[in-house]
Amino acid sequence: MAQVGKPGGHSSRPSEGRRTSKPHTDSRTSGAASTEGLSSRLESRRGPVKVQLNTWVLASTEARLKWLVKDRQFTVTSVVDVALQELLDRYDVPAADPDGRIGER
Repeated sequence: MAQVGKPGGHSSRPSEGRRTSKPHTDSRTSGAASTEGLSSRLESRRGPVKVQLNTWVLASTEARLKWLVKDRQFTVTSVVDVALQELLDRYDVPAADPDGRIGER
């Protein structure tokens, strides 16, 4: 069996979505033009706060999810989020604020 991660159980992947490599810069472009193009690509894409969710699903569910993602060009994240939101709404679970806190009922 192949070993996954570093010895001691530590992953080599960056935590909390942080990137470990420096952004690529194109040496063929000059000063102002490269700075303008670079800043437009690096502008903050802040959206709702996201957290990682790890779970196990049936193989048949995974197959259906992969089909949907490929056929409709969705992302796994968006499909899972929409499905969970619909389930939570069906069971009248109170809404949370953008930071993930549920107010008292």
